[in-house]
Amino acid sequence: MNTVITRPVLLAALRQIVETLPAVQAAWEGGSAAFSYRDQWSDIDAVLVVDDEAVAAVFAAVEAGLAQLSPMDLAYEVPATQGYQQRFYRLQGCSEFLVVDLVLLKCSDPLLFREVELHGHGQTWLDRAGLLGERHLDPVLDRAQASARLPGLRASFAMFQHIPTKERLRGRAVEGLQFYQRMTLQPLVEALRLLHCPQRRGFGLRYLARDLPPEVCARIEALAFVRDLVDLEAKHSEAQQWFWQCMKALEPEGPGAAA
Repeated sequence: MNTVITRPVLLAALRQIVETLPAVQAAWEGGSAAFSYRDQWSDIDAVLVVDDEAVAAVFAAVEAGLAQLSPMDLAYEVPATQGYQQRFYRLQGCSEFLVVDLVLLKCSDPLLFREVELHGHGQTWLDRAGLLGERHLDPVLDRAQASARLPGLRASFAMFQHIPTKERLRGRAVEGLQFYQRMTLQPLVEALRLLHCPQRRGFGLRYLARDLPPEVCARIEALAFVRDLVDLEAKHSEAQQWFWQCMKALEPEGPGAAA
């Protein structure tokens, strides 16, 4: 009979491995656990702050420790990340959803993923160096950065709406749908985030149900699923109108969020 590894078993094993590594100065679980959204499909998002010279050694130690629990089924390293290194693991005997998402930060790196508005309240495993105090975004700076995004968002949207249109007119359904998703829906969602949750404006299509009002999510969902080229024409038109309503609401004298 195949061994079934549950989330509590894998989580306990990973924590035990991490706690035995002196090069790990701080560790916590983020992701869904940091927002109390964890469910049966959640993975394990682990973040470790390690001595600068120990990144490779810590990855190797974690992998060796996990292999003692069960052989590795899949492993993947994210290439060319900025300021951190990230690997994903799935062990034999684990659900396809029970993946370890492991991020390693160097102690000298100021990027800690601790801002509550973006990353929630991470569940601390250890903090040898006293690094894990609660952090918050600078509200004045964040508002200024959100406002600075508007001219580029407005200009790019206006420039590129002809592309999904011309692919539709050519009868190219796949190309038209792709450009509609990328050049119309994605900037529309960014505009809606700027209205409803500007601090989380960079999350794109992820976590919409958590961040936006239900009626807004329902409308986005309806626009995202396109039946055919006729439906694409209608939804492209509606999405464009909604985007410009958002832009008007985002002007300094605007009336507020357009749902």
